[in-house]
Amino acid sequence: MRIVVVGAGAMGTLFGGRLARAGHEVAFIETDAARVDAINADGVFENDAVVRCRASLPGATKGNADLLILFTKSAHTGTAIRQNAGLLATDGQVLTLQNGLGNGRTIAGIVGTDRVLVGITNWPADLVGHGRIHVSGAGTVKLWSLDGVNRPVIHHVASALDDANLCAAAEPSVEVAIWEKVIFNAALNGIAALTGLTVGQIGEVQAVRSITLRLVAEGVRIAHASGAMVEENKVLANVSFALANHRDHKPSMLQDVEAGRITEVDAIQGGLLDAATAHGLTSPVLETCTALLRGVDARSTLARHQTPHVPTP
Repeated sequence: MRIVVVGAGAMGTLFGGRLARAGHEVAFIETDAARVDAINADGVFENDAVVRCRASLPGATKGNADLLILFTKSAHTGTAIRQNAGLLATDGQVLTLQNGLGNGRTIAGIVGTDRVLVGITNWPADLVGHGRIHVSGAGTVKLWSLDGVNRPVIHHVASALDDANLCAAAEPSVEVAIWEKVIFNAALNGIAALTGLTVGQIGEVQAVRSITLRLVAEGVRIAHASGAMVEENKVLANVSFALANHRDHKPSMLQDVEAGRITEVDAIQGGLLDAATAHGLTSPVLETCTALLRGVDARSTLARHQTPHVPTP
């Protein structure tokens, strides 16, 4: 397949690199010029494995892609698909495995509902340099069509990802899986970003672990009110597995905070809160964490725009 990966962060690098090693023609689109140069010069690295790929800035390349995988932050979904939809072949598909709620609908507004695949992944990958990631455990991928229609392309894409050692499967109930992932991220990602703790460290501090589990309970209640029959025990099992097996992993929101970037609080915690408000639910732990995360984002924004003080001679 001819595949374009939009966003060469941790997850984009993982998927693009593995798909390239599986024999697909992979190109990255990335807004960071230094990262583009590094990938073109050295390839992409996963732990000790390296594969050559090409990369370019948005608008700097042409394409006829069978598949475009979107791995930008949710806040940039609209811009990213408008910039890159022209790289698709006539029958090309867009796959979003992004965090948060609503990305599929945003993409469909540009390319059409029947060309959008939605899904989730829980692979634990950390970006350690331009085009370089560390993978600290195993994960899975689940995907299906946005409109729920069973098409051959769904199974073709799932098979390509699975053959690239990404443990992928076509899953008709992916909407429930997306809600499960949002709740999982609202808990672990948010708490990691607020505390600076890795996933394993969260599990070792009882008070912090307790808050994480309370976030899961509130998220499940919101999902049920929204018509998504999420199983609380399943989400708790996923959290417990991560606490035990992804101990050194820094979730993406913590990586954002450490790098001084804005987090995905609006798409993850904010998306859940919007759903809670729509159904008249109160979620005190989620509300508090969301407010604090927005405070962290405000600090990052101030730091970026702050003029360094130069002492008077």
